[in-house]
Amino acid sequence: MQTTGRGRPRIQDTADDIVASVLATAGARVSTPDFSTRRIAELTGLSQTLVSRACRRIRRARAGGAGGGTDGDCGDELLGGAPDPAVGDLVVTELQVRFPRIILRFAPQARTAIRQQTVAERRATALMASLHASEAARWRVRDAGAAHPAEVAVHDPDQLSACWDANAPDWDQFLDRTAALLSLCAPTADAIPGDLLDLLARRAGRGLHGTEWQRGAQQNEFSSDSDSELGAEDAALPTDPERSPRNRWFSQVELSVTEQIAIALRREITNSGFLAGDRLSPDVLGSQLGLGRSAVRSAMSRLVDDGLLDFHQGSFRVPAVTGADVVDLYAARLHLGMVLLRACAVQPRHRMLPVRLALGAVEAAAIQGTRFDVGLADLQFQQELAEASGLSQSARGFHALTLRVRMFIAVLRLDYSPAVERIVSDDRRILTAVLAGDAEAAVRAWRLKLDNAVRHMSALAPESFDAELWSRLSR
Repeated sequence: MQTTGRGRPRIQDTADDIVASVLATAGARVSTPDFSTRRIAELTGLSQTLVSRACRRIRRARAGGAGGGTDGDCGDELLGGAPDPAVGDLVVTELQVRFPRIILRFAPQARTAIRQQTVAERRATALMASLHASEAARWRVRDAGAAHPAEVAVHDPDQLSACWDANAPDWDQFLDRTAALLSLCAPTADAIPGDLLDLLARRAGRGLHGTEWQRGAQQNEFSSDSDSELGAEDAALPTDPERSPRNRWFSQVELSVTEQIAIALRREITNSGFLAGDRLSPDVLGSQLGLGRSAVRSAMSRLVDDGLLDFHQGSFRVPAVTGADVVDLYAARLHLGMVLLRACAVQPRHRMLPVRLALGAVEAAAIQGTRFDVGLADLQFQQELAEASGLSQSARGFHALTLRVRMFIAVLRLDYSPAVERIVSDDRRILTAVLAGDAEAAVRAWRLKLDNAVRHMSALAPESFDAELWSRLSR
C-alpha cells in the first residue's frame, strides 16, 4: 500500500479529506443523525472504520486532549472528551479569516446543567473540518518578513484564542491549540452556534476567505436571490496567488471576468427590477466589480454575442426572452446533460460526493428556503453533476448554458414555489440512477425534468411556446 511521507496510508488521508468536506458543508445539521459515522459511510462509500478514524484525526482527539482515543472505530460519536472541570466551560465568541490570518476566540461562561455531549462534539468536529478543508496550511505570502502579533497568541497558553499566520506558519500547532480549546467548550449546542456552522458551510468551497463572525452580532449575509453558492460578495475577486487552492472535493468551477460580469448583471436585473429593453450601465457594473470601464464593456460585448445581453442604439440593454429562446437553450442543455450523465454513471462513487452534498442543499432549501433558494440550489446540483462527469470541456459548456438560464430566470422573474416538490423528486431520481450506474434511467429522469422546466419557463415568455418544435428537438 502506498503511504505518504509521514508514513500514514494514503487511503486514510483521502478519507480524511472526504469526511472533512462532508462535515464542513453540513452546517448546523451536523448535529442530526444524518451525520453519524454510519450515515457518512453510506454517503461517501467509505467503510465506517475509515470514517470514524477520519473523524478522530480531524478532531485531533489525542493532540487536543479531547478524550485521548485510539485509532479504532468510534461508532456514531464524532469523538472528543468532556471539558476539564478545573478550567471551566468555554464558548466560541469570534472567528475571523483574513489572509494571512485566521483568529478563533473563546470566552468562559457560567456552567450549565444541560449536557448535549454528542451534539457538542459533532459541532466541534465540524468546525475543525472547516479548517481542514480550507487548506490554509498552503497559504503563502509574497514577503514573509517580520512575524505578526498573531504568532504570540499561538504560543500564549493563557490567552483564550487560537491564531494562524502564514508569515510564521505552524499549522499543526494552530490545529492542536484549537482542538484543545474546543475540548474545554461547554457540552451544549450553543457553545458553537448553528449560525457560525452555517456560515462556514456556505464558504467551505472557497477556503473560508473573508469569513467574519461574532457571537451575538448581526451577520451581514447576502440576499437569497444572489448567487450565494458562488459567494456573491467575493465572486468577482480575481484569482489571487494568496488565496488557497480549491479543495478537490468541492466544485472546481473557475469564473472568467465575462462570467463574473454575467453574474453581476443577473443580480442587478433581479435586485433593481429591470425589464426587457432597459439600459444597463458599464460604469455602474465596473464600480461594483472594481474593474475598468473598458474591461466591462469588452465583457458585455461578449455577453451580447452569447445572447445574454442586447446592444441597441449604442447601449447595452436587458434582453427579451421569447419562447423560441427557451426551447433553444433547453434543447442544448438537454443533450449536453445526457452526455454528462452517461459519463457520471461510470465514475467511482466518491466522485459523486459534491453532487450528494448539493442534493442535500436542494432538500434543505425546499424545507426552509425562499423561492429563489430552491432554483439556485437546483442549478448548483446540476453543475455539480457536470463537474463530476470528468468531461471538463462539456462541463464548461454546460456552465455557460447555466449562466444563460440564470439570466432568463432574472428577466422572467420565475417563481419556483409551485414546482419545489417536483424539483426535489427529479433530482433524487437522477442521482439514484447515477449511483446505481444506470445511465439510461438517469437520462430519462433528466429528460422529464427539463421537459417540465421548459414548459414552466415558456409559460411566462411573452411569445407562445412551440410545443412541436420542443418535441422534435428533445427526442
